[in-house]
Amino acid sequence: MTNTLSLDQIDSLNPEQPCGIDLEYDAAFTALQQAATGAREQQFGDTLIPAVAPDWHHVKTLAVDLLGRSVDLRIITLLTQAWTEIDGLPGYAKGLALAAETLEQQWDNVHPQLRIEGEFDPLVRVNAVAALTDSKGAGRAARDATLLRLGSGDLSLREAAAILEGNPGAISGNGPSSPGGIQKTALRAALAAEQTQLTAVPQLLDSIERIRQQITTKLDISWVPSASAVEDPLQTVQRAILASRVRGDPQTPSGVEPAVKQAHSVAAHVARAPVVCTPIGSRESVMRALEDACVYLEQTEPSHPAPLLIRRAQRLMQMNFYDIVRDVAPAALPQLDVLAGRAQSTSDNLNG
Repeated sequence: MTNTLSLDQIDSLNPEQPCGIDLEYDAAFTALQQAATGAREQQFGDTLIPAVAPDWHHVKTLAVDLLGRSVDLRIITLLTQAWTEIDGLPGYAKGLALAAETLEQQWDNVHPQLRIEGEFDPLVRVNAVAALTDSKGAGRAARDATLLRLGSGDLSLREAAAILEGNPGAISGNGPSSPGGIQKTALRAALAAEQTQLTAVPQLLDSIERIRQQITTKLDISWVPSASAVEDPLQTVQRAILASRVRGDPQTPSGVEPAVKQAHSVAAHVARAPVVCTPIGSRESVMRALEDACVYLEQTEPSHPAPLLIRRAQRLMQMNFYDIVRDVAPAALPQLDVLAGRAQSTSDNLNG
């Protein structure tokens, strides 16, 4: 159960409480939180006691045990962080999938509840969902998790996205063997060569979207917490993977290192390749065309600002009208809420 946990494996102790009882003030839940925190560095006089990192295998065991008593998003978040620290991005994908499944199947029963002492207040639950993808905890572990293993060392999700976005300042080290010394073309070739190991990327994006849709449907889009700390780098990597398939980057089953060595020849081949006019037939083909335009401009006219605007268009493609207004002209949201009747419905919920 610790390796492949699903809602079907979490038994209800009470038919009237399918998700069990709220364990927020239970000693076992407090112990789980403390285990996930570890011990900070302490000093007593001249004696310095070093910090102790969490034992994530122990955290996983505690979290799984607690889920047998209470289906709680706060417990799922700590389990997700433990899985991520132990197994990397596949572990994170497993945790987000469990959270999405829980919200879809047990929205009315999962803890934290939407009503606190009879008052409708989704904030506690929304905060629990936000903790899955924010820049701390599980989200931080996911950003720092290994995406690729190169001959020069491991490359994290955060580092890969920074390279693809042309953000060398976000990478530590700039030597040829450091993550900051890896060129975009080399990384794209490595992504093409390692596609079988990157299945967690689309899985994670799918789970994030499922969570977003559930909150939007059950509450309102204004309650959806930002997942950009994790979603943005995932989308950057996913676009690069899709673009590598369109361009037909060389596949190297034996590993990444040969792909990295071929990076310059790949870039030259792409620059010389004849243009093939493929009809736009789907949203995915639009995204690929935008990505190809970015790749071309970044390689041939690196100082041109157009890729920045195209990248923004790619982000807007994933949004609905309300999200686009919030991104482009947030000051107009109050007027839009009045026209759509959102302000009144939100007020009714809070007062009901």
